[in-house]
Amino acid sequence: MDLNEGCQMDPGEAISRATERFLSEAAPLTPTEWTTRPAPGDWSASEIAEHVAIANVGIRSRLDRLTSIVGATPDVIDEEIPFLFYRGDEPPDVAAPSGAWVDRDKALDRLRASAAAVTNREGGRGEDLRDLGARHPVFGLLDGVQWLLFVAAHTERHRAQLIGLRRTLAT
Repeated sequence: MDLNEGCQMDPGEAISRATERFLSEAAPLTPTEWTTRPAPGDWSASEIAEHVAIANVGIRSRLDRLTSIVGATPDVIDEEIPFLFYRGDEPPDVAAPSGAWVDRDKALDRLRASAAAVTNREGGRGEDLRDLGARHPVFGLLDGVQWLLFVAAHTERHRAQLIGLRRTLAT
């Protein structure tokens, strides 16, 4: 039995919703808040946004290089994807921000464009993304649909980080 059979999540819509929620959380930040690191080693809002956009670009590129996984079973089921980040393991030094995205409006436009590029790719080629896949360095084999759901979950994970940052800055 295919554990993903009947999954009702629309990946493109999930990416769009997650991105808009992230943007809504970031939009009220002042220029000073945008670039403030709450503690040494923590990321600023600008670095969080840059990281998400870099990851989106990387995943968009990965989607172009998916290979056939017919006969293979992904290592996770769709419903697990939002919870993968609770495990706390992320690839080291992947999509590390440069700290150069200091203009909030330009940064958020770039983030929006990176998400749109993934969403546009999702609907673009007519292939069955369940039959294509690639390995994630921590989470294992993901099929093409799961990579799209991962983009939404990753954006939401960092939206939560942004919420925490805003709370810290407000105290």
